[in-house]
Amino acid sequence: MEIMANTLGMFGQGVKVCVEVATMALDAGLIPYGEDVIAAGVSGVGADTAIIIRPSYAASIFDTWISEILCKPAKRKREA
Repeated sequence: MEIMANTLGMFGQGVKVCVEVATMALDAGLIPYGEDVIAAGVSGVGADTAIIIRPSYAASIFDTWISEILCKPAKRKREA
């Protein structure tokens, strides 16, 4: 899973956090299976990333689908 985390991190820390949060919410039964949701992520001070995602359970994480990246920082924190 480290490879997946690093790959998602290429889009920014916030995108990785969005996927993690949506997956955990689905696993906890807080959001419905098979429907798109908006997930917000934080990569430092505040929420700076939002995606539309159809998460899958952690056991089948590769079935997750990211429909859109609504917003994310243009630069990495270390580049800003």
